Formats: sequence, C-alpha cells, structure tokens
Amino acid sequence: MFDFQQKRKIRAIAESKIIWVILLVLASFVLVSTLERYTIARDMAEERAKAEIELESLKKRHSELETEVKYLSNERGIEAEMRRQFDVARDGEQVVVIVEDVATEATSTTITTEQKRPWYRFW
Repeated sequence: MFDFQQKRKIRAIAESKIIWVILLVLASFVLVSTLERYTIARDMAEERAKAEIELESLKKRHSELETEVKYLSNERGIEAEMRRQFDVARDGEQVVVIVEDVATEATSTTITTEQKRPWYRFW
C-alpha cells in the first residue's frame, strides 16, 4: 500500500486544474473525431445506396442490350432494323407512306423504289 504522502501527491496531481484542462482538450478531440467519422459513415451509406440503385439499372440495361444483340445477330433482325431506321425496301417492294389530314382522315400514298427514290434500292 501507498503511504499517506504518496496518496496525497497522486490526489493533488489528479485534482489539479492543468490535468483537468488536458483531459477536457483530449475529450474534445475525441468527440470531434467521432462526429467526423459518423458523418463520413452516414455519407458513405447514402453513396452506397445510390451506387446499388445505379448497379441495378445498369444490370437491367445490360440484359436489354444482350437481348438486342441476340436479336441483331441473325439476318432477319438486321433486315428489320435496317428497314426501321432507313426506310429501305427490296427490289419489287413498294413503300407506303400514311399521311393524316387535318380532319384526321388517313390517306395512303405509294412510292415505288424505282421511280421516286433510288437510294431505297438497298438489296
């Protein structure tokens, strides 16, 4: 056991104002650091949630693109896509253009590939 004088020295040091100030400063540093880490963790959780949502949308887009690649990998898909984008027709086929009047009556006009537009003859 400590004798009384050693106990008094330890108690005097522990009760001194300088020690309390040092402990208060250290505690404030720990508190500030903890708050910073908490805000960083909260922000990272929000970013992770956003990234997971984006990942799901990218997976969906990936599956859509795979389906489209599979569709365009055969001859029929390529032909259908070319017809859709470029309004092309084979020899002997005619292109029908439907135009609506102001009175919402639909009329059809046929344009042959040989007469009007020579760039329609793709095949």
